[in-house]
Amino acid sequence: MNIAITIEGVLRNTENDGAIPAGKALYQALGSQHSLYLISDSTDAWRTNRWLAHNGLDLHMRTVHNRKPNEWRDTTQIRLDAVGQLTGAGIKVDLVVEPDPRITAELLALGYPTATLTLPHFAKPEWRPDYDGNLRPWDSLIEEMEAQADAYASDTRRTADPL
Repeated sequence: MNIAITIEGVLRNTENDGAIPAGKALYQALGSQHSLYLISDSTDAWRTNRWLAHNGLDLHMRTVHNRKPNEWRDTTQIRLDAVGQLTGAGIKVDLVVEPDPRITAELLALGYPTATLTLPHFAKPEWRPDYDGNLRPWDSLIEEMEAQADAYASDTRRTADPL
């Protein structure tokens, strides 16, 4: 299988530039049996490739970098273009691993099989600043992700270390 993996949010934590353990494990597991193609939002290919090398991520066939400055394109368009570049190069993309469910929905609409890797900002519900002791229903994955991101961003206890 040819599998495209988004670097930002699956392999790289964009807040602290560290490797995401779950994403790295997924990369290693898939890379042992499949052809991996990485998608980067960055226009700095040298910096991205250096980060990949420093984190031992060297099983992929190719990295598709953002070719244009981000001023006029949003993340969705950058990532859709990257998958299109792979397809345009004759690579049949069998699966795309993406952290943003909105982009996953766009990829699905274009006919790409997808897997969404989402990671919680808080390891335990009781660590959230808005925790009230009651379990909340998961009506929408996107709403939950946004609520967690907002709570995390506004948490005064926040440090560079995971909570």
